[in-house]
Amino acid sequence: MQVSADILLVIATIVGVFSLSSIIAAWTVRRWPWISSISFAIAVGLFVYVHLEVTDGLAPLDVPNAFISVAARLLN
Repeated sequence: MQVSADILLVIATIVGVFSLSSIIAAWTVRRWPWISSISFAIAVGLFVYVHLEVTDGLAPLDVPNAFISVAARLLN
């Protein structure tokens, strides 16, 4: 079973945003964000995987369009 590139792009974006905010929060209290760093690396890896899987590559508008596509799948 193949997972859609839109779903992977949405997951990578959400994980990346949450892990980046956790990294910043951990640095403000002077701790090393181990789990957040690993999560961010996974999100970057997903972005790279999706970029390599899509034949034309990714454009800046592909991220919002992926969110709209996933929301339409969930609501339909």
